[in-house]
Amino acid sequence: MSAAIPPRAASLRIVAVNDVYSLDELPRLASLIAEARRVDPPDRLLITVAGDFLAPSLLSSLDQGRGMVDCLNALGVTHVTLGNHEDDLDTEDLFARLEELDALVVLSNAPDFRGRHVSEDVVLVGPHRVGLVGVVNGDPGLYRRAPFGGATVEEPNEAAVRTARVLRGAGCVAVVALTHQWLEDDRELAGLGVVDLVLGGHEHEGYLETNHRAPIAKAKVDATAAVVADLVLAAQRAPTAQPASAGGGALEPADAAHVDVSVHVRSVPVAPYPEDTAMRARVDRHLEQVRSLRARTLMQLPAGTVLSSLGSRLHQTSMGTLVASRLRDALGAEVGLFNGGGLRGDEERRERLTYADFCEELPFENEAVVATLPGAVVRDALLFSRTERHSTGGFLQVDDATEVDDRHVLRALAGAPLDPQRLYRVAIVRDLLVGSDNIEPFVDYWRAHPGAVPPATTGLDVKVALLRTFTGGALHGSN
Repeated sequence: MSAAIPPRAASLRIVAVNDVYSLDELPRLASLIAEARRVDPPDRLLITVAGDFLAPSLLSSLDQGRGMVDCLNALGVTHVTLGNHEDDLDTEDLFARLEELDALVVLSNAPDFRGRHVSEDVVLVGPHRVGLVGVVNGDPGLYRRAPFGGATVEEPNEAAVRTARVLRGAGCVAVVALTHQWLEDDRELAGLGVVDLVLGGHEHEGYLETNHRAPIAKAKVDATAAVVADLVLAAQRAPTAQPASAGGGALEPADAAHVDVSVHVRSVPVAPYPEDTAMRARVDRHLEQVRSLRARTLMQLPAGTVLSSLGSRLHQTSMGTLVASRLRDALGAEVGLFNGGGLRGDEERRERLTYADFCEELPFENEAVVATLPGAVVRDALLFSRTERHSTGGFLQVDDATEVDDRHVLRALAGAPLDPQRLYRVAIVRDLLVGSDNIEPFVDYWRAHPGAVPPATTGLDVKVALLRTFTGGALHGSN
């Protein structure tokens, strides 16, 4: 599974994933890890996750990440760093999950983070020391609140460089960076010559770039593929060992100046691997919570209340109001908007709203974000969507604190008279802002102010966000 190891060389193998929201591929990943341990066995094997593993997912909205932690522990994950979506959990839940996680949490750029973590780690590979740093993107636009319980999040690359230099000074012959940031930032870090390998996360597509001073590798989302990296540490002369202490102990490491480090990285799809039966059983036990949802009641409806999305492309509907309002509340925004074409229910809901009803109403996977928009843009977009896009999927449904008159003119927003100049925090499906359904005022504003639209993958799936708002996450039985 790896290149031949020169005499007197030691090998470190790392199996790395990132942005794992689903448990479905973990049984195949378990088999890949077993092969990485068995074939051309390395001196040391690490299994790492570069952020976004506790949230968001439908399961984590029910169990606050417990199922993922249990599965990662069973996989033998050794090191993780945080991603921005770890902050989707309530802070105390995040702290609790990190306590339950067997892996070391390496977080080098959040010095006052109160959760269990280390700022760096050193692992022995034969006689050599290899350091690990971990950083997360601190851009406030990626978070709905002060991140990680109000922790200070320093500029990631500055912290990575500073920590790597400390590790080099402590005798590390190589440094590996676990990062959860944009690819351009990883490229900058890889070009500085302070780390030997960047194992990143944040984008979901998967990247493998070897044209930098250090290779950059990011696995595809949801462990559909893993990065397998081999670091070969070859001493140019035999290391001088110091006598072991009376209680035993490791030999002193070789002089870092006399160790050659070579890095071989590849992306390995998990699809060809058979499922590990024990991991499949573990995954199925956790996913039973999701499978048993369909008959459960999300919301008891007061007598006389009817929820319906019939005609959502033509007029405001009660289901449209509910979804827009709940989306606003779930994302901590002031305003909620939702496209009528995203609601697909074909019957009226009376007495209760079940999870099956919920899935029928919202059949699509859409990413919801919070965008900062002037009142005038919201006003113009609403009018455009309800006139130029009338009877199409772009007809915008509004929340319960928004007032639109019979001529589709916006009168009140966030419970107060519209202020066209004011900036409002608007919860909305991201694609609507960048061209979906051809709502021209949104697209014009995005083109003129690209930073007003949060980057892709930084929001939440609409169903995951909405589910959190129903009865505080406590769902009723089918009766």
